[in-house]
Amino acid sequence: MPDPIAHHLRTGRGNVLGIIVPRIDRNFFASIISAFQKVAQQAGFQIIIAASNEQSDEEFSALKSLIQKKVDGIAISLSVNTQNANDYIELSQAHNIPLVFFDRLPIDCQDYDTISNDNFQIGYDAVVQLHRRGCDKIGHFAGPQTQRSYIDRYRGYRKALDDLHLAFRQEWIIPGITIETGYDAAQKILSMEDRPNGIFSAGDFPAITAMDTFLKKGLNIPKDIAIIGVANEPLDAYLSTPLASFELNQQRMGEQTAHILISRIKDDDDSSLETPTHMIIRHDLILRESLI
Repeated sequence: MPDPIAHHLRTGRGNVLGIIVPRIDRNFFASIISAFQKVAQQAGFQIIIAASNEQSDEEFSALKSLIQKKVDGIAISLSVNTQNANDYIELSQAHNIPLVFFDRLPIDCQDYDTISNDNFQIGYDAVVQLHRRGCDKIGHFAGPQTQRSYIDRYRGYRKALDDLHLAFRQEWIIPGITIETGYDAAQKILSMEDRPNGIFSAGDFPAITAMDTFLKKGLNIPKDIAIIGVANEPLDAYLSTPLASFELNQQRMGEQTAHILISRIKDDDDSSLETPTHMIIRHDLILRESLI
């Protein structure tokens, strides 16, 4: 069997890519990994998968471990607890290992390769769709404002409110993108005297559990409160009230992440690659009964 370490010493490459994701047990990231692996294998690379479990310390440890294993390049989607990625960037640069960010990006990422959705437009489109449904008081389940993806979704949400001359209420902004935060968010909304009649959730999971709470309290969805999420998780279509959500085309995201990373490795002397690549993956709205 070929010795990868000997191959690395002989050629300067081990033909191995690393990919770090926040969770492995999510369809969204599993689909990205599958597409990433397919492209990598077609190009002659194997992959090592690591999960941060949404913890920044585990994420940094995974990055160091991949570097110690002498991978040729690393793709990473940040955990919700990652405040910034400066240490990650400095470490990868010190070892001359290309680093590509996908989906969840650091706030300042203009100098690095990124692949993401048009998150500003997703936030904007969500409000427009809710407004078309008749919602005039629209709240937001917000992701962590330490990551570009969630910041941009919030910015798109705010811009659409302004353009449509809709009210903004700070108490209608509830942080959290997990299953647990959805229950808490729903309880907060139910306790409000002036509650929103539309919700844009930055992720599907809080939307799912919030809907469950609303329905158990006797609210009609979407008549009393319409909801739209992001990620189009497989279970969205099978809920008692199916959830409208933005499809993020994760297969294409995984493919393009691998292509960009491999290009950085194979063509690192190409001056045309000195400019960082910022690729935007198209999103699609999947209309379901939580909105229509």
